[in-house]
Amino acid sequence: MQDSYYMITPLLMYMLGGMLCLLFSKYVRVQRVIALLGSFIALIIAGKLVVAVDAVETISLQIGGWEEPFGITIFVDRFAALMVFITALLAFAVSIYSFSDNVLSVKKKRIGFYPSLLFMLTGITGAFITRDLFNLYVWFEVMLVSSFVLITLGSKKDQLQGGIKYVVINFVASSFLLLAIGILYGTTGNVNFTALSESLRQPEVRNITQLASVLLLVSFGIKAALFPFYFWLPASYHTPPIAVIAIVSGLLTKVGVYTLIRTYTMLFPLHQHYDAQYILLVVACVTMLIGVLGAIAQSDMRKVLAYNLISKIGFMVFGLAVYTPAALAGTIFYMLHHILVKTNLFFTAGVIGKVTGTYQYKKMGNLYARFPVLSFAFLLLALVLVGIPPFSGFWGKFMLAEAGIEVEQFLPVALMLFTSLLTLYSMVLIWKNGFLPKSIVENQQIPGERVVMKTYACMYLAGALLFAFTLWISFSPGWLIGYTQKAAFQLMEN
Repeated sequence: MQDSYYMITPLLMYMLGGMLCLLFSKYVRVQRVIALLGSFIALIIAGKLVVAVDAVETISLQIGGWEEPFGITIFVDRFAALMVFITALLAFAVSIYSFSDNVLSVKKKRIGFYPSLLFMLTGITGAFITRDLFNLYVWFEVMLVSSFVLITLGSKKDQLQGGIKYVVINFVASSFLLLAIGILYGTTGNVNFTALSESLRQPEVRNITQLASVLLLVSFGIKAALFPFYFWLPASYHTPPIAVIAIVSGLLTKVGVYTLIRTYTMLFPLHQHYDAQYILLVVACVTMLIGVLGAIAQSDMRKVLAYNLISKIGFMVFGLAVYTPAALAGTIFYMLHHILVKTNLFFTAGVIGKVTGTYQYKKMGNLYARFPVLSFAFLLLALVLVGIPPFSGFWGKFMLAEAGIEVEQFLPVALMLFTSLLTLYSMVLIWKNGFLPKSIVENQQIPGERVVMKTYACMYLAGALLFAFTLWISFSPGWLIGYTQKAAFQLMEN
């Protein structure tokens, strides 16, 4: 029973925290404390959940006393436990990051930042631990509404334009999901994952439910920003404040990847649906390439990072398409690595944008001479993103490449490695034009690094927290690799 409390507590902390922040909507300092304390408790409990699940393999809880599959089932395996933990870690880091009024104005915090953040985390966590499709739809809607509020916070023209694109395309994705739920429920009489997986094994329903499989692929593909549904991401992710971009970019697309993995391991196993496996493989390869080419073409640092995010989603879906335990383990490991490094890169970009007044890296000038610590942090994070040994990106790519070679997917593996080189090139462009010496007149109004570190201390602290976890899985990856391998075997056994 104690393990069940570990499972539900992070979600309850975010939900309760969001309600309390609404009650204290006029008191920003109180909201700060609520968000920080709630996310810290969620982080501690989520860490205990990871350990507990590793010992007992799965934990489940029936809400309201109704037995599965009739009631609401909360279910956590190793994969879900890792995602709940990484969500709590990012929630805590963003809560620290947002303490600085320089990164997010008091006005924006007062009009809904903390309640929206906590309710979005509620939706994300709920999506990770739910055991039926209809409740997944409900949690998606909670996540969609609150993330829309965050993206449009401040109501600037570009934010509203980006936010409308975001909410419209995600509303379409939710509609496809609802249609798929209707088909599956009408055919099998179930929405519970366990009951559905048993019902869908029957040969007489397979032809009818193929449409549901396609609808789920489109719905979750949109949320994951897969090709050809990726266009909403670069149009909306560069417009909000950095504190919002960091948490949104780190988590929202990963929810789409997570649900794709659940769908094609449990409901429609890819070894029984070869057409879907082939489609996922092609889509993953095109997503890798389109994303990195878009990154090279941008001059705004935030858009470069957004397009590189799209490219790396292709890496994760490639592991799903290969569909072996080793490939799924690589996908899970790479997903965790990418959540950490992408959020931290946006943290760093936020400091750079604040001190220089621009995100156009060609206009920044000699940042390395003025901010060596900040520049070195950006360089290290860029190397982690690219996957230079021995950083965590290398271990994730190595696991994916090895799994691909084992099943003779040589061309996708070669494309993945080529994409990594292009990712390196896109980050070199930022470094060359924004950090190295240039023959321009430096802005003398920009303060020195000591002043900046003091002014943005909370932002530096949040980045250091995530970087510490990145270094841990980079230089001591054995435990996490083993855990992801066990998580992958659980997924395949389903």
